[in-house]
Amino acid sequence: MECIDTQIAVGDSFYCLFYEEIGPGNHLSRIYHFSGRTDPRVRLVAEIREWVASIWANRAARLFGAIWDGQILSIGDTVEPFGSVDLLGTIKLTGFADEPQFIMGEDGLIFENRRGAWQRVPFRGKQDVYSVARREADTYVFAASTGRVITYAGGTATVEHLPTNVDLHGIAFTTPEKGVVVGDEGVAFLYSSGSWIDISGDRPSLQDAHAFKNRLLASLEAEAIDEIAGDGTFSTLYDRPGYYFSSNDDFCVTFDDEAAHVFDGKRWTSVQFAGLVPV
Repeated sequence: MECIDTQIAVGDSFYCLFYEEIGPGNHLSRIYHFSGRTDPRVRLVAEIREWVASIWANRAARLFGAIWDGQILSIGDTVEPFGSVDLLGTIKLTGFADEPQFIMGEDGLIFENRRGAWQRVPFRGKQDVYSVARREADTYVFAASTGRVITYAGGTATVEHLPTNVDLHGIAFTTPEKGVVVGDEGVAFLYSSGSWIDISGDRPSLQDAHAFKNRLLASLEAEAIDEIAGDGTFSTLYDRPGYYFSSNDDFCVTFDDEAAHVFDGKRWTSVQFAGLVPV
């Protein structure tokens, strides 16, 4: 099995999602809870015979998951249906309050949870949608394939084609005027006062971007976790690879094939999977 997603919970505790295809059409997903970064206790939260593509936890550590075919689950002592959308090719489930707000995936499909009813976000485009960040109240920006960013505000979505055709995987904002979007082949664009500025460089593909404690973080494929400064320069924060980020007010977590990495704003701590979970 391999870790494909992680979510911070309360304090420095976190969840990790592991997945394995054990035969054609035969999927196995396991979700584990780690009690923290120091001497962690690990428990199996759920074993699901489906391809769980993404997990998300709210600030009270209530956990949700999204299956590849658009089913959304509430995951606790039992696994219960939470919703379902017409999406074959789920990529990401995420939220900004108590419940998941967006599920997104292939072929330009984004659905929003409006008071328990999932509605499609209307826009013209067939791009795969990888991640979303809130820029300001009721304004959300999505990173998508072929150089597209999608801004969704007041029920209206607009698509902007940045000067690249690579897939954009991660997006983050520290303020409404400062952010970044990153993607394949070292492509990155800094958002400053309403404009996207090209800060691409000769670096590995960028997996994700995240805002934590007013800092912009990025993960470089099989390389390191970097910080992106206000002038667009990259500097290494942790010499270990990372993938998707998740954070609460005090801690940030990401992962690679071998470990989860927890950051408190000053120091990184790695929690090795070997010996804790059967991988």
